[in-house]
Amino acid sequence: MSIQPRTTETVSARSRTDHRPDYILVGVDTEDAHHVYRTPDETVHVIHNTKRTYRYDLETVNQRINDWIEYVKDERGFKSQHLYSSLTSSFLDALEGDDR
Repeated sequence: MSIQPRTTETVSARSRTDHRPDYILVGVDTEDAHHVYRTPDETVHVIHNTKRTYRYDLETVNQRINDWIEYVKDERGFKSQHLYSSLTSSFLDALEGDDR
């Protein structure tokens, strides 16, 4: 299996075959920062007060979006969450919402 370097052309070609949207809102943390997952290049952008305050390249550190979600849950927590690390987490969050 060959490893293809990440270039504009390879990211663009993947975008045409990948059925995920380019940007997915992960959620809003307890400090009102929005966490947005950019799927074509596997990065997370943290936006606070209309400014991007942080860009995290998941592939560089061999992490996945699920690792980021768990990190934010542990460090800050989410006020609202739209993307979950597992179906179980999504289900449990839905059940907790029914109790409110």
